[in-house]
Amino acid sequence: MPLNVPKTVLEAAVGNGTVRKFRDFALVVLDGEGALCVPLDVWLPAASWAQGRQPSGNRLRDRMLLLQRLEVLVTRRGTAVVSTSGAPLRLARLRDQMKRDGLDVGEWNFPAASVLDAALNPPPSIRRNDVVEAVPDARDPPAS
Repeated sequence: MPLNVPKTVLEAAVGNGTVRKFRDFALVVLDGEGALCVPLDVWLPAASWAQGRQPSGNRLRDRMLLLQRLEVLVTRRGTAVVSTSGAPLRLARLRDQMKRDGLDVGEWNFPAASVLDAALNPPPSIRRNDVVEAVPDARDPPAS
């Protein structure tokens, strides 16, 4: 029986899992350890980097090297290797993309819907119509 030795960090990190690319995000299923979704603009450079590196021989170390390069990701419930991370606006966009492509976002560890909705639709800024008067500088001599 031939031994399946990974040739790259990407192969070692994913293991026997799968990577499915959707329109705007990638769904990465880690063999026996859960799943995560990553925007494609974050996944492609990280996967390219990992594809060009030799594995260390330690699958967990290689997986962590890859995951450290992903600044925005959401994990499926029960995934213990990494937790959801990223800016609320990026996570809100990822949530909407996942909904659009038919994934059940209830299975994923997104922040509260109110936080994500507020990131997509920020409250209007408060503008004051007051005229700001110039404060005299202490170095200026008083006008006579």
